[in-house]
Amino acid sequence: MWAAWTVYPAYRSKNGHVNSFEERLQGCFRFSMNGKAPKLGDPVLIALESYCYFLAKGLPTGESVPGRGFPSLPKPKLPPDYTRGAEVYTQNCASCHGPQAQGQSSGGQVVFPELWGPESYNWGAGMTSIKNAAEFIHANMPLGLGGTLSVQQSWDVAAFIDSQVRPQDPRFTGDVEQTRIKYHNSEYSMYGRPVNGAVLGDPALTPPSGTVPVGEEVRSEK
Repeated sequence: MWAAWTVYPAYRSKNGHVNSFEERLQGCFRFSMNGKAPKLGDPVLIALESYCYFLAKGLPTGESVPGRGFPSLPKPKLPPDYTRGAEVYTQNCASCHGPQAQGQSSGGQVVFPELWGPESYNWGAGMTSIKNAAEFIHANMPLGLGGTLSVQQSWDVAAFIDSQVRPQDPRFTGDVEQTRIKYHNSEYSMYGRPVNGAVLGDPALTPPSGTVPVGEEVRSEK
């Protein structure tokens, strides 16, 4: 968050214009959190923006600083594989995220997030890119053991995770094929592709987007 602050405002191809930091935060609510984004100027966004400014104080602006993002990952020797990825998930991920990726909560707070299903990130999130997911996983997962999975394992488990049913892309056009062409035209996206006899993104099988509320609980605590 501190490193992101220094490079905004910035152009994003995702929505085709220069985004303020608040707009970038809105995208996190809308896609990665599968929620409804607070309006610009909302106290929640102001609080987050203020905190990120505090974290980044003293850093140069307008340039990417060391520590931002995560390292790129070379392509694996073998194409990412669903079955191998399922084995990696069972051995390395299920103890925290659950055997069905249902995640874990404690005291009403999410401790380990759901990785697919109705409470996971939706199809518009950056983590639905197998490449993004593989890079993040290799650098950070399992928790506290980043870098212990091989390049191949990271790609395989990313392919497995991103080949599951999750909430719809908020930008859904009403047609899966059109939505794929417009927003998911990438070798790294499984949206619109058949997996285990079902087409990912099919409205009949896909939970709705935007089901996580902004959070009146958050406001009430302020």
